[in-house]
Amino acid sequence: MARLKAMTRTGISRELVRCTVEVALALALSVVATSAGALDAPSPPRRPEFQAVPLPGAKPAAGDKPPQGETQSAEDCMANLRAAGVAFEPAEAPAGALDGCAIEAPVRLVSVTAGIRRIALIAKPLLACGFALQFSDYVKNLLAPLGAGTMVASLVAIDTGSGYECRGRNHDNGAKLSAHAKGLALDVGAFVFSDGRKIAVDAQPDAQSTAYVRGLRTAACGWFTTILGPGSDPYHASHLHFDIERHGSNGGYRICQ
Repeated sequence: MARLKAMTRTGISRELVRCTVEVALALALSVVATSAGALDAPSPPRRPEFQAVPLPGAKPAAGDKPPQGETQSAEDCMANLRAAGVAFEPAEAPAGALDGCAIEAPVRLVSVTAGIRRIALIAKPLLACGFALQFSDYVKNLLAPLGAGTMVASLVAIDTGSGYECRGRNHDNGAKLSAHAKGLALDVGAFVFSDGRKIAVDAQPDAQSTAYVRGLRTAACGWFTTILGPGSDPYHASHLHFDIERHGSNGGYRICQ
């Protein structure tokens, strides 16, 4: 339960949310302006040093008091999902063929409410509750507002993978277990907007959609410990991978590619 407790803390700091949203919006506006031929387009602000910010699930330094939220149970996590306007279905933890495959407090993520709009998770991915809470916060506070500002339309659905998969990294069962094998990861392939546009992660038809995907990918480093996608490696050429597994000796390192 220690991982679930750490994952379902109060959430990332307001300052981190503010910084990441500002970076994403600045990047989006810069891309659009450049594509339109604006010679004096403002440069985005310097990217924050995210590695210096405590991560969800990071181990406290020696002598530190456990952070608030350490005692949060599975029931508390699900209550927080409901309070945040997240629709989900409690699920059974499936049996896994590999040692170590397991999900703490598994849920199927159905939709996230942002403002007056429900954003559907088309595949209803199976996730650990703590990761579902983190991803939902990202949808509500970054994907939805960035979409409204950049695409001038509302985000209505997200096309994802299944979430949980009992397998090794990069589908190699001889490798270290993937974050998917613990319900701590989700792959995103496309975004659907209220005007009917479906923007794929691996191909954008115009400057608006390119700015949106670049912005959400850059800002994701404020919510997740791992972001991989097109250009990272051949295994992630068609989708964005988000997870919150710990990296480094103290759990405070991020892989943002």
